[in-house]
Amino acid sequence: MAQIFRVQEAPKTVVAGRGTTYRLINETMGAERIGVMIIELEPNMQAPGVHYHEQREAAYLVVEGSATLLLNGVEHQLTPNTVVFIPPGDHHGIIRTGNEGFKMVEVYAPLDPDRIEVES
Repeated sequence: MAQIFRVQEAPKTVVAGRGTTYRLINETMGAERIGVMIIELEPNMQAPGVHYHEQREAAYLVVEGSATLLLNGVEHQLTPNTVVFIPPGDHHGIIRTGNEGFKMVEVYAPLDPDRIEVES
């Protein structure tokens, strides 16, 4: 069943010292293959560590702020209008944000997170 709603009405997870994730499209609303989130990270956030997914593909669209993405051992600066595609198996993680914080949209499939943490 189709749904129309405002971002503020979506289920959200708040992690102190990190930020807020809004789960816009997910299995609880009937989605079977695709998920969409808005991720808002706090200014000057530090989050060492990366992970990967065996099955999941993800696309990021940066909306506001700046952050550093560690992707397969290489640091990349993310700023507004940057698009990132992450295929299964690529090691990735946002390891820090700038003074203004960071906001991005993530679209991913399949829904199963199959998240595997990478030891540093």
